[in-house]
Amino acid sequence: MNYLKKYGITQEEITELEEIYNENIIKFIKENEIFITEKLEYLKNENYIIYPILKNNIRIFLELIYVLKEKNKIMKEKGFSKKHIQMILMDERLYSDIKISKGM
Repeated sequence: MNYLKKYGITQEEITELEEIYNENIIKFIKENEIFITEKLEYLKNENYIIYPILKNNIRIFLELIYVLKEKNKIMKEKGFSKKHIQMILMDERLYSDIKISKGM
């Protein structure tokens, strides 16, 4: 999981993630660097703080990138501030409540 360090995540934070999440999620993060990095790059380019999202809403990193992009677009279109979007991204329940169209 050392690739997470490129996104400002410290070794201590990586260790914390390993303590928080079960073995299968940690295995997924380790074995699917490209899949996870795609989301990390998007979040970084959007200027979101990554670690709190990774710590509190692993769902973002387990789903396809288009879901994250669509949900982010919906929040922006509704006029949510960057701070408000960051808070939603950090809360799995709030993030899950954002519905995207099924046509994708």
